[in-house]
Amino acid sequence: MREIIRSETQTQKLGVVNSQVASVRTQNEAQTAVRVIENARVGLASAVGQSDIEALTESAKASLIFDVPYPVEPESDRSHTVAHDGDHRSVDELVALTESVLGALNHEFPGFVFSHGVEQCRRAWHIQSDAGLDLHYSRDTTTLAFVAKEKGSGNIMDTFVGVECAVVDVDQVLAEFRAHLSAYGQVLAPASGRLRVVFPGLNSMAGMGLTQMIRSDLLGRVYATGASFFDGMLADGQQHFSSRLTLRDIRDADSVRVCPFDMEGVIRSPANLDIIRAGEITNLATNKRDAHRFGLAPTGTAIGDIASLPRSGFGHLAAKPTAETLSELIGDDGAVLAWFVAGGDCTRSGDIALPAQVLIALDGQGRPIGRLPACTLKGNILDVLGGGFVGATSQRVDPFSDEGFFVTHMDVVG
Repeated sequence: MREIIRSETQTQKLGVVNSQVASVRTQNEAQTAVRVIENARVGLASAVGQSDIEALTESAKASLIFDVPYPVEPESDRSHTVAHDGDHRSVDELVALTESVLGALNHEFPGFVFSHGVEQCRRAWHIQSDAGLDLHYSRDTTTLAFVAKEKGSGNIMDTFVGVECAVVDVDQVLAEFRAHLSAYGQVLAPASGRLRVVFPGLNSMAGMGLTQMIRSDLLGRVYATGASFFDGMLADGQQHFSSRLTLRDIRDADSVRVCPFDMEGVIRSPANLDIIRAGEITNLATNKRDAHRFGLAPTGTAIGDIASLPRSGFGHLAAKPTAETLSELIGDDGAVLAWFVAGGDCTRSGDIALPAQVLIALDGQGRPIGRLPACTLKGNILDVLGGGFVGATSQRVDPFSDEGFFVTHMDVVG
């Protein structure tokens, strides 16, 4: 049985240097892979650019000699297409858009120099097979992301502003950028102690630090071999985290701009997978191959590049909302927003340390009011997702985002 997997990316990138458009690059990439599954083994071949499917098929068949086990039943007899369409601008239109945004920023914030750029991208995936599988997904995005450096600063960067849009609304983009840059310019006294910390989603640079242990240790193969931090906690009936916390791997393409199928062609029902439900660990990331090998339930969580065999892993993680708005979760005392986290780590004992280079103070309504000095956010994952957890919002991080705010308590150390 043969599976053909294709990915295509069409990108237009504008480079910004010294607050001006400095370069334009158009790039089209295509990649094709063929998986041949025969007698519980798999062979794989791939190519970049234009490819000969029959030649790739023969190469994949030849690679069966390596005897790579694949004792799984492939998906079959299903057609499904999802397209998350968005803006398609010409290069000239994209340049004009960028210059209009930069013009406003340069006028209103003359103390900053802006760099990085704007990217318009269309990505598409297609999985088809001899067994009747035919799955299509595409997504259009325009990303406006500018590194902001204060004039005279010795830093490589001081802060950044950015949004990822399906359809760009310049007024809304500028409103988001103004709110952050205005707050950044108001320097406040250092904060310390156990504070409410707001993360702009769990898939952001800052939020990924919170879920690092979830992504690494709630994998089927890691858990089954006894190497997981959460060993023995799966479906044991115990609340290891806050009863208010339900954490999900999202594949509902009707509510979030995500691909509805995984790299093995699985479409889950229901689409979203509860990893943690009301504080209990309920599921692992387990693709079909790992499920068969370790005697676990497959969970439709195969990820990876098409040029390699699928591996188990999580994609878009999100907490089930516990409140409509951010103001409901932070109260009159306000909170701090982890805007830019550079690196960070989670030890094998679950201790998290996130170096927050840009930390923004929020008032009781969730509005940015000033910048706090750089610090480190510390906590243990069992507390950050447990007793320290405050809630998650239906309110989105910005008008273009699929992500809500995630609020917990952490120790702020200067």
